[in-house]
Amino acid sequence: MLRRSAYLFLVLLVDVLFNTGHVVAQPKTQQPELRFTSLTSKNGLSSNNITVIFKDRYGLMWFGTEDGLNKFDGTNFTTYKYQANDSTSIQANEVKAIHEDRKGNLWFGTSGGSLALFDRRKNSFLNYRASNSTTGFSHSLIRYITSDYLGKIWVATFTGLDVFDPETKKVAKFPIAAAQSGKLPPVMINILMEDSKHRMWVGTDDGLFLFNRKNSSFIRIGSAADKPVQLAGTMIKSLAEDGNGDIWVGTTSGLSRLKSDGMGFDNYQHIPGDPNSLSDNIVQSIAVAPNGQLWLGTEDGLNVFDPGTKKVKVYRPNPRNPYSLRGTSVKYVYIDKDGIYWLGLYREGINKFDSNLNLFNLIRSNVFDVYGLNSPVVTSFAPKNNTEIYVATEGGGLSIFNRNTSLFHKVDLQKLGLPSRTTLMSVFASSAKKLYMGTFGYGLIVLDSNLTKATSFRKTNKDPGLNSDDVFCITQDKNGLIWVGTNGGGINVMDASHKVVFRYISKTQSPIDRKLPLNNYIRFIKEDRFANMWVGSHGAGVAMISADKTMIKHYNELNSGLKGDIAQAFLEDSRGRIWIGTAGGGLNLLDQETNKFINFAEREGLASAVVDAIVEDDNHNLWLSTNKGISRFDPKTRKFSNYGIYNGVQNNNFIRGAVLKCKDGEIFFGGAEGMNYFNPAGFRKNKNVPAVLFTELKISNNVIEASEDGPITDHISVAKQIDLDYKQNFSLSFVSVNYTAPEQNRYSYKLEGFNKEWIDAGTVKTVSYTNLDPGEYIFHVRASNNDGVWNTTESSVKIIVHPPWWRTIYAYAFYLLAIAGTLLYIRHRGIKNLERKFALLQEKTKIEQQILQDRKEAERLHELDSLKIKFLTNLSHEFRTPLSLILGPVEKILSQQGDEAKNASLKIVKRNARRLLNLVNQILDFRKIEENELKINNAPGELVSFIADVIESFNDLSERKSINLSFQTQFDSYPTEFDHDKLERVLFNLLSNAFKFTPSGGTITVDLKRTPLDGQEEAVLITVSDTGIGISEEEQQKVFERFFQADTEVSILNQGSGIGLSIIKEFVKIQGGTIDLQSEVGKGTRFMIALPLPLLDHIEKLNLDFSSPETPLQVEEEISDKALSETDAEIHTILLVEDNQDLREYLRDNLKAHYRIVEAADGKEGWQKTLANHPELIVSDISMPNMTGIELCKKIKEDKRTKHIPVILLTALTAEQEQLTGLEIGANDYLTKPFNIDILNIKIKNLLLLNRTLKNTYTKQIKMETAEILVESHGDKLLKNILKYIEENINNSQLSVEDLSKNVGMSRGSLYHKVLELTGLSPVEYIRSVKLDKAAALLVKSDLNISQIAYLVGFATPNYFAKSFKLKFGMQPSEYLNLYRKPDHVAGMEN
Repeated sequence: MLRRSAYLFLVLLVDVLFNTGHVVAQPKTQQPELRFTSLTSKNGLSSNNITVIFKDRYGLMWFGTEDGLNKFDGTNFTTYKYQANDSTSIQANEVKAIHEDRKGNLWFGTSGGSLALFDRRKNSFLNYRASNSTTGFSHSLIRYITSDYLGKIWVATFTGLDVFDPETKKVAKFPIAAAQSGKLPPVMINILMEDSKHRMWVGTDDGLFLFNRKNSSFIRIGSAADKPVQLAGTMIKSLAEDGNGDIWVGTTSGLSRLKSDGMGFDNYQHIPGDPNSLSDNIVQSIAVAPNGQLWLGTEDGLNVFDPGTKKVKVYRPNPRNPYSLRGTSVKYVYIDKDGIYWLGLYREGINKFDSNLNLFNLIRSNVFDVYGLNSPVVTSFAPKNNTEIYVATEGGGLSIFNRNTSLFHKVDLQKLGLPSRTTLMSVFASSAKKLYMGTFGYGLIVLDSNLTKATSFRKTNKDPGLNSDDVFCITQDKNGLIWVGTNGGGINVMDASHKVVFRYISKTQSPIDRKLPLNNYIRFIKEDRFANMWVGSHGAGVAMISADKTMIKHYNELNSGLKGDIAQAFLEDSRGRIWIGTAGGGLNLLDQETNKFINFAEREGLASAVVDAIVEDDNHNLWLSTNKGISRFDPKTRKFSNYGIYNGVQNNNFIRGAVLKCKDGEIFFGGAEGMNYFNPAGFRKNKNVPAVLFTELKISNNVIEASEDGPITDHISVAKQIDLDYKQNFSLSFVSVNYTAPEQNRYSYKLEGFNKEWIDAGTVKTVSYTNLDPGEYIFHVRASNNDGVWNTTESSVKIIVHPPWWRTIYAYAFYLLAIAGTLLYIRHRGIKNLERKFALLQEKTKIEQQILQDRKEAERLHELDSLKIKFLTNLSHEFRTPLSLILGPVEKILSQQGDEAKNASLKIVKRNARRLLNLVNQILDFRKIEENELKINNAPGELVSFIADVIESFNDLSERKSINLSFQTQFDSYPTEFDHDKLERVLFNLLSNAFKFTPSGGTITVDLKRTPLDGQEEAVLITVSDTGIGISEEEQQKVFERFFQADTEVSILNQGSGIGLSIIKEFVKIQGGTIDLQSEVGKGTRFMIALPLPLLDHIEKLNLDFSSPETPLQVEEEISDKALSETDAEIHTILLVEDNQDLREYLRDNLKAHYRIVEAADGKEGWQKTLANHPELIVSDISMPNMTGIELCKKIKEDKRTKHIPVILLTALTAEQEQLTGLEIGANDYLTKPFNIDILNIKIKNLLLLNRTLKNTYTKQIKMETAEILVESHGDKLLKNILKYIEENINNSQLSVEDLSKNVGMSRGSLYHKVLELTGLSPVEYIRSVKLDKAAALLVKSDLNISQIAYLVGFATPNYFAKSFKLKFGMQPSEYLNLYRKPDHVAGMEN
């Protein structure tokens, strides 16, 4: 019979799938909504043939199959099978019966393995065999198990009925006899049941029997001749008692209910043609639901019988419904207390109906079903009437979905003259009952209300027609106008005759075009309650067009905080709030007071930040389709609930805008795998609180089983304590026994004694601990179900970490005894040593006094050294001003034509003044080294010429001492970056020492070449060698020590201080180099300095001319001087602020020929004269009484009346911090005493000329003008902001992309891609391009020379400016100047 039923089912299924004219063509009446999910061998079941189902008191499900016993915790299956060599395993694989007695013992009946008791502590079985003894059962094949109120276990075997006493372990067997009153017949016993009145019922293949406890006999029920109504059949398959105490009997011939008076039965059977009767008479299982309905498992599906109405609802497999039954033969029905209905099917595993699980209806495409969805991608919906909706698909055309029958009717577009495989992007039903369809590539299609006539509107270049064939959205406003959103053509607004009356487009071209501040890629058009039109675009945000069409408000990420400018979904909710869904930005709520958006994304709980559609249900909750399922948002609590594939949601992306809410509240979402629909009113919250069970213990990654001498003596699921050795690492696994979407369970745990707070584990079900200290801990774990309901009573287990032997109580006792013994010994030794210590006390006291005295002396000497250094430093500072007054006039006299004899004397003065200055500098350098203030100051330069200049300063000395001085170099030019001052001092000291220790007629050689240094390819070796007296080998180890002087002639010794070479070594060291010495007494000395100086490719030759190809540098300086003098209408006023009268008079005498000089003796007087005389430039010393130069400069720069006046600071202090302080408060330049008066004069001229040039330049109003535009796009606005920021910082050589990105409020990566998209240049290239364009304009329109322009537009060096300029314009700046500058400007430059 089963084979015949299966055969009929297969025939029916094939007919449904492939026949297009019979079964499918006749839609069936809609069945009540029960959605089933399944568990099969694919999920872990050992077999799909289910024989019995049971749920124990721990909440674990047990499934008996024909091939093994299965335990299921909602997540994992554990299978128990017969093991030949294991007596504690179950003794047969086919499990026929499961029962839990009042004490919680689990009993299993097997086919051939007799009865088995499950031992939870050991996770094993205690087996009871079949035998003829008083402890054996009548047969090893157990068919059913139950227990009575006395605790006895009733076991139906293949040959009879046995009663087992768990206390005595004895078995009582009932006698079997044919046709004897009071005895059971020799037939198969199928079921046992004790009712609420403690009556034991026995169902057999030959009738129903009731056990009489008084005389231990059985009474046949329902088949005697004296009964008015007999049972529906004699073969009893199932028994059940409902809440009213009625006994229900399932037979192979129908269902029977024992009447309340016990006199007869009410029978219910299958009646052909009656849909309210049983679908099949073989009732294999009965389960009573909480609402009193009976769930009947039959050979023809599930029958839900209502005893009150006597009606039956039948559930069978439905190939169109993925949540229907998987098979027709329902062998077992079990209903647990949590409202979950478990069905065991023949060869189809477990089917489960969970009243707590919110499941979405899902319809997928089926090309073989003419009444099914004919394309997987659903793009849009539109209502047709109360029971039907239009469904648009991608490539499948248009269908009509009947909500009552769940069937589709395809609209034949080909008959209407349209392509059959048209891709529909949107559908809209107008108030005139017309259906508008937006297509991809075929324009707009309008169908009449009867779907009999189609009108197509295609792209045309003539008004008033559509301007695009890609229509992505359609809507109708309150005035009846049809708004058509296109992909690239903006918005076309059509009247009732379908003429385009006006357009909204980014660039207007015709009279009917209106400006839209978005791009033309429209994704939604919606009208709010105030008749405002809301328009979303792909990449440009959202626009709101006012009801009177006179104003357009633009919203995007920059101006309103809309996260993600790819707008995909719009909703005005019942309270008038505006919600926008974007791709990447999630859900956005418009705050209408601030006109800013509030964002809700993944960090707030949204499943995905890509929102495709939004709709509001009748309870004012928002439903969103995303790239990761469907989310519900409660605006009151602002919390999300997410639904995925475990709730029946399609496992793919949803489609933008594909959503519809029907009048009855049912919601449809379209996606790439069909469509989901549901009614939120039917959703309920799962209030079942899940218990947590421990499932596994691992120590050192090894699974631990229960054993008497192991870490656990009971199975981990029931274990109360875990014993661990010291330093054992372990992990605990646990599971929440929840069968309603267990994948969404969340866990938190705490190890009491280690964790102070609960730790959120998310969905992770395993936690590990390592290196716990010895002691007692308690591990607590709790869980929440899929709706976030947490259990209040957590599961826990005690964990004891045993200490190592050396931390046991015995070890501590030993430690205590050892310590006590040690203390006693120490006391004994102390007493013995007391006299000796006392004797030594006086000596120790003397030593301590001596040490204290020595320490004080050392501190005094250190303080004295500090005072010496401070005195020498101050003295050196005081030397700088006199040296300035010596070197300045001497250099001025030498620059004039004079007597050679006098000049020779003056050169001696100059050379010794420079030597004195070098000694002063050495003292200052020594102080810096002592205080760790020495720093490196690298600058670009050409090394060969630099060294040559240093050597040239010793030519006079070499001639005077008759010493041959030569310079040998491996290369003509070596551009690099180095510290000019420190390298000059190094060479000066080495050459001075060489001349000092080399006699007349000797030779001094400086050699320059490349050499490797610590793996660096680009390094130079500077060698200074002489043929002097040499240094002994012993003294070579000390020459770099401070204050060391060799034992040489007194005349030579008195020429040095002993700190020069130590300073040289420090200079070389901080530059990353090395200095070595080779010397032989009587033959000479060689110092070798290796410096890591990489060769630079962007520094050109030092004699590169930046003004013109023909004009040398001297001419450029003359031009600058003349330009300054010619542009001055009057003599410039300069204020000199200097407390040293000699230096002030010296400066005045050298500057008064060119400027009007005002003098001040200190900073306070300088400030008064600044306000009184308004000088054009101020030269000030720093160290002055009353008010320092730093204070004066700060006061000048903070006062708006004087902040424009340039300031040059003079000081004898060489510390970099002093220079930084001065420059930070606004000083324009800095000179260290002593200084060259010509350098000061040039700096004054350059600052005055720069001020005059800038004033003339901005007076001429050199600016770039752009065409006036009405509305700026986002990209134009961004470029304008970038250009403005660059121009404001045009002279900043340190301007970086990082500064620019912070100013425009974008990340560096986003700025890079945006600038590259808009200009084709990277941000660095764009900044350089703007600077070079500015420089080109200044070359043509200003009187500045090339060097000044280079610094003015923010280039660090004129060389780099010239190279960059040539790369952009193909010529040198001087060539560009001669080519484009007007002749009068050029003439002015040359004159």
